[in-house]
Order: sequence, then C-alpha cells, then structure tokens
Amino acid sequence: MLLPDAQRLCLSLLDKFALRDWSFTFNRRKRCLGLCRHHEKRIELSIFYVAANNEESVVDTVLHEIAHALAGPAAGHGPRWKAMCVKIGAKPERLDDEATMPTGRWRAVCPTCRTQYSRHRKPMRNRRYSCRACGPQTGMLSFKM
Repeated sequence: MLLPDAQRLCLSLLDKFALRDWSFTFNRRKRCLGLCRHHEKRIELSIFYVAANNEESVVDTVLHEIAHALAGPAAGHGPRWKAMCVKIGAKPERLDDEATMPTGRWRAVCPTCRTQYSRHRKPMRNRRYSCRACGPQTGMLSFKM
C-alpha cells in the first residue's frame, strides 16, 4: 500500500470514530506493525509494514489501534479491548500472523526443526539463543550475518 493512501485512510478512520483530537504518523519500526500512544493521542504505523502489505491488512491494523484508543490505556489486549474490536469491525487478535515485515540481517536456523529466525540487532555476546519449539537441549541457535 502507498504511504499517502495509508495516511488518508487512517485520518478518515480517526474522524469516523470521533477521535478528531488524535493525530497520525509513520514510524520506522521493524518489529511492530502499529502503535497507539495514549498520552500523545497519536496512532502510528510502521512504514515498512505499510509498504509491504495490502490495504485490507493495513485497515485491520489501523482499526486495531483505534480500538486501543477507544478502550483506554489500561485495557491492553484484554476483554474490554476485544469487545471494542468487535464493535468497530477489527479482528480481536493481538498479532497479524500473515503480515509481512522486513527480516533482520542476523539469521539463524534451528538444527532440529529447521525453523528460521532473524534479528535486526546484533545478538548479545555470551547470551545463548534457542529455538522456541525445540528448546536449549536440541535447538541451540547460532546467529550469523
């Protein structure tokens, strides 16, 4: 989706749900699709996410963040937020598994199940990383650039 289209879309949805005192901006996050910043009254979307995904996915993410704005800062991803998602037409799920985000330049493959992992930041020295499914006994990861 193009960034100007996403911006128009978000501003129109903020207006539709009477969040006229809220603003919208893009950020450069690579691991977070969108953010709702309650204290600043601002919705943010990752430019990497918007550029790599279709309009339907971006609309759902904007609605997800608007549900956070309407439910309040204490709601988190709990029942109040889920009810608000249903009310405004968003999927009441925490993450979009089908969303495309950039892969990190540090990569590792689990030796057992072959699951691929990536990191955007250099792995810490003297820290051991293991596959979520296989665990440290058989799934030790070695990140390389």
